[in-house]
Amino acid sequence: MYSNTRDRKPESSATPESGHTYKMSHARTRTVLDLSMKDWQSIKSAPWDASDNQKWVAERAESGNGWTLRNVATGLFLGIDGVPRPNAPVIATRQETTWDLQPGREPSSLVLVVTGTRLIVQLAEIARSGASVKLGELRDGSGDWRLEKG
Repeated sequence: MYSNTRDRKPESSATPESGHTYKMSHARTRTVLDLSMKDWQSIKSAPWDASDNQKWVAERAESGNGWTLRNVATGLFLGIDGVPRPNAPVIATRQETTWDLQPGREPSSLVLVVTGTRLIVQLAEIARSGASVKLGELRDGSGDWRLEKG
């Protein structure tokens, strides 16, 4: 039994529930997707600070296939600018991007795949906090994320 809330492990889920709020932490670095409040567009990895710009609402896409991820602070969607391509920056947009959430290589993790492609959300540099987030090909756990209820 846990003695206080600081000792509790975060509730991690391999399958989100539509309408619930999550922090999306990288399975290796434990940093989270953080939307810049300076430009309301760029997304980087950052330590968890529980601010709304680090929280995302997972919603089933209207088509029933895939998911959208909406930022709590701005209402913008996790997406890309233009056509999906390797190394394209992952940004916040007004336009919905549909993601397929597939099982990751790390336990209780997911890979966020742009629907209809083989491109995933991953960190540009695994080794440091503040790394930009981009689309890339599936590599050794570089695109594994944990959705933890926030």
